Amino acid sequence: MADKRKLVLNLFFLIGLLSLGVMIWQIGVDVIWGNIRKIGWHFGTIIGLWGLVYLVKSFAFHVVIRDGSPESKRFSFPLTFKLTVSGYAINYITPFGLLGGEPYKILEMKPILGIQKATSSVLLYAMMHFVSHFIFWMISIPLLLLIAPNPSIPVKIVLILAAIASMVLIYWSFTVYTKGIVNKAIRFSIKLPYIGKRMRAYKLSNQEKIDQMDFLIADLYKNRKKDFFGSLTLELISRYILCLETVVLMYAINSPVTFGQSVVVESVQSFITNILFFMPMQLGSREGGFAMAFTILGLIAGQGVLVSLCFRIRELFWTILGILLIKVKPIK
Repeated sequence: MADKRKLVLNLFFLIGLLSLGVMIWQIGVDVIWGNIRKIGWHFGTIIGLWGLVYLVKSFAFHVVIRDGSPESKRFSFPLTFKLTVSGYAINYITPFGLLGGEPYKILEMKPILGIQKATSSVLLYAMMHFVSHFIFWMISIPLLLLIAPNPSIPVKIVLILAAIASMVLIYWSFTVYTKGIVNKAIRFSIKLPYIGKRMRAYKLSNQEKIDQMDFLIADLYKNRKKDFFGSLTLELISRYILCLETVVLMYAINSPVTFGQSVVVESVQSFITNILFFMPMQLGSREGGFAMAFTILGLIAGQGVLVSLCFRIRELFWTILGILLIKVKPIK
């Protein structure tokens, strides 16, 4: 079993290296170097800024993991930080996001927490990530209407639809927090072709484990409300910290923007990239999101593309670090 786990981790590592090569080729070494020279020492600032973002996200994840059980007390914060950085790196380079980083984290956490607690913890943090995103969008919509110069009718319609979708998704998320999601997901998968029979057999032989995972998911909201809201608040704070990145980059090219404008830019581009979530490395969707956000705010769309390229260079640094951390022995 240990050999199989090592094989899968090595597979994640090799896929990461291959994807990094594709990423560098897509951006172009000359483009990377040119933008680094243009932005200068400010790149160090945004790389450090994202170190803070990952630190806050790691605290949010750690709060979920540490439920007071003996095994969770053995789970160190350095290990949580490692899994956070590596997990986001894998999600970034793989299609459909969660098909990479979340299984990797479960695999690494299993020896300490066991499969049920590892799975429920990863699912809970993933839900925190999503819900904070929905709340972030809800807050950003009135801000956009307040500071954008005469948004067009199509933009207003999209904002209304985004607000409705966010409210529906927040409501759905809280039903998951109170009842769990594993049983529902398996019941749905049973109806699917090809895998339905296998999932039915798995459900029959593992119903007790499935129920335990749903219990652990629901327990955070029902019995650990302080931890629940603490983790959610930390995850939301991390989103506002990362908005400073646009402020720093625009200052570096002598076109300063306000923090409110940077929040709108982040919310619009993240909305676009999440709609096109199936794109590995967010190819094309990221640039389009930035150009659209800058246009809505009456800024130069080309500057949005420049900021997007700088984001990719920063992501390249943290993705390389995250992939390398896969090979670092877990700190227990």
